Amino acid sequence: MGIYTVLPDGLSEVDVIIAGGGTTGCVVAARLATADPGLCILVVEGGSNNDMPTIAVPALCPANLVPSSTANIFYKTNKEKQLGDRELLVASGGVLGGGSSTNLMMYSRAQRSDFDSWNTPGWSADDMLPYLRKVCTSSVNGCKRLR
Repeated sequence: MGIYTVLPDGLSEVDVIIAGGGTTGCVVAARLATADPGLCILVVEGGSNNDMPTIAVPALCPANLVPSSTANIFYKTNKEKQLGDRELLVASGGVLGGGSSTNLMMYSRAQRSDFDSWNTPGWSADDMLPYLRKVCTSSVNGCKRLR
């Protein structure tokens, strides 16, 4: 199936509904579809499709950080004493793909010490690395060293 703004004729029931077409929602939908191709999966996203120039063209990505951007939803923080009682605007992806569509095409992974400092079984850097590697893909030859 594709991207629809209304359900296609004849589709009256689905097996799984995922609320939010951000990074996590899309990954969950893809993994479910791979695990069971017979599932009918509905991803409900409140934002628009991510086929916008400010997303597709890296040089235009900073435009997504302007409060008038339609690609992000902006939340205002409470006043912070440590910031001179200022409020900050925090951008959150408001399109299909969520923040991954509007984050200037960057990915960063926490330092090993961050995971290890939690001192929690199952959450060490070594425990998390296989899952963190599943997040990364690269179409550039020779980038396997980054994984």
